[in-house]
Amino acid sequence: MTAVELLSGDNALLGSEVIIIEKTDRVGKKLASTGNGQGNLTNENISCEFYRGDKYFIDEFIALAHKTDIKEYLYSLGIPLCTLKDGKMYPLSRQASAVVDVLRAYLDSKGCVTVTGECVKQIFKQENFVLNTENNCFYAQTVVLAFGGSVAKQFGTDGTSYNLAKDFGHKITKLYPSLVQLKTQTDLIKGLKGLKEIAKVTAIKNGRPVASSTGDILFTEYGVSGSSVFQVSAYLNGEDGESLKIEFLPDLSQKDVTVMLKKRLDCNFMSPNDVLCCMLNKRVGQAILKTVKTITAETVSYALKNFTLKVTGNLGFNYAQVTKGGVSTEFINPKTFESKLQKGLYVIGEALDVDGDCGGYNVTFAFVSGILSARGIKATCTK
Repeated sequence: MTAVELLSGDNALLGSEVIIIEKTDRVGKKLASTGNGQGNLTNENISCEFYRGDKYFIDEFIALAHKTDIKEYLYSLGIPLCTLKDGKMYPLSRQASAVVDVLRAYLDSKGCVTVTGECVKQIFKQENFVLNTENNCFYAQTVVLAFGGSVAKQFGTDGTSYNLAKDFGHKITKLYPSLVQLKTQTDLIKGLKGLKEIAKVTAIKNGRPVASSTGDILFTEYGVSGSSVFQVSAYLNGEDGESLKIEFLPDLSQKDVTVMLKKRLDCNFMSPNDVLCCMLNKRVGQAILKTVKTITAETVSYALKNFTLKVTGNLGFNYAQVTKGGVSTEFINPKTFESKLQKGLYVIGEALDVDGDCGGYNVTFAFVSGILSARGIKATCTK
């Protein structure tokens, strides 16, 4: 996206002046996998509440993101979007790989130079920037670091490129996998593997709720997965004192559930052990009842709304969708993404210590930061 903007609009550069150095054998592999391959590129609800990182930096980014209008920007490139009820926006084709094809075709038409299979091992500044790979040496007046984070090593993002920013004095914050499946105690959910329910999930740290999300929860042999779990996973690192509170039947209050259960227990044909039958999957209901000493409407409704699992960890970077942490934004200009430590050096996207919720927010940050960095470069070129 940086290259697209550099070769577009006012003060556009020549194709021969822009080079993309790509570690893998094809540009855009990670983008082609987003949204389970369907391309969740952005969201109609872009605001600070969906991002984590330095508040001032994110506020500045959000203001510029609204002015950029990524939907219109993509449409101008031949990528029309559709919006789902939850605000997620996809290409009409629902095919992320087609988005990559369009962007690559645009860059090819502009004569952008692309070099694949080249991993940049070192960057230093002389009169110009010098970029060394295993096989070659490149020179540039301006460098944009768009190396991603530490997740999904199959796309080349193994975290080693953080050293490129570190060499210029930038601090790398602690890295965690985010939007990832959680490992939990398994004794309470034994036998639930493969079952899915709609629930409100709340991340608890040292007895205090830190994040909540309502959606799918999928029980596994190691713990839990699903959309609701992914959203709160950024707040849990498998440290002591962490747990997950699961509230089943999220559309009903605990009081509503209690009234319903009283009627069921008062009838003379239903066993107390079947009191949750037809309200939840039978096996899930049985798991909840095992946590109750005496079956009453009050105890069961409380257990149903406060089913708690101790969190023991997560599945790690190889299974995560995004990296929490990265290049500290302390010395990054939020309007242009240029380094405050080295003129002409820019850091964008997941490489930075900014991460968003599931739903197109991380791709939006990557796209918009790429566009803004290119505009900053073009403004410098005209001075």
